[in-house]
Amino acid sequence: RLSVGVIMGAVPVLVECLARLRAKQPQLSVEIVEDTSARLLALLDEGRLDLAICRTSVSKHPGAYDCRLRDQEPLIVVANTQHQFAGRASLALSELADAPWVVFPVNMPMRLTLEREFREAGLNFPTYPIETSSTFTTLSLLLQDPHLVAVMPVDVAQMAVTHGMLVRLPLVLKSRSEPYEIVTRQGVALTAPTQLLIDEMSVRVVS
Repeated sequence: RLSVGVIMGAVPVLVECLARLRAKQPQLSVEIVEDTSARLLALLDEGRLDLAICRTSVSKHPGAYDCRLRDQEPLIVVANTQHQFAGRASLALSELADAPWVVFPVNMPMRLTLEREFREAGLNFPTYPIETSSTFTTLSLLLQDPHLVAVMPVDVAQMAVTHGMLVRLPLVLKSRSEPYEIVTRQGVALTAPTQLLIDEMSVRVVS
């Protein structure tokens, strides 16, 4: 049995690696918990997760963890297919300054990245945004309201874009999100399934 915690941006990577691992170990039972880095680290501290794919920078004690395989989650801006800027060849952040946004909660890494993007462009952060860390809620909101826009990791958004549910707006973000890592508790021996998953993710990152 394997219990894995994962942030939204790393879900596609985890799913890909688990598919390969379960093909080799069909009797493996897997529990997947998607949440914020802070909540995943709390579950890891309690021994309820074998590993977490998240960021340790949100912890007051980042040295309490062993971290491996840093990877980036490129961010894009997405919206309803009926959004007024869908189909545009180029777009400036200033044109979205007054748009209604779906954003991550305060102090979360992706929220900080977006705040930095607005700050460096000399713009005020959007007022009265909808705050959520849920992938499904973000997707549902965008599908329901053609005026909303949101920043999402490209791997997460790609499925919705490919199937015509969302459109990628042609806004180039200058800021990069903080890399995420495979995190385990320091000094705790890894179970065999945990090591196997880490090995599969190593193959993915290297390739």
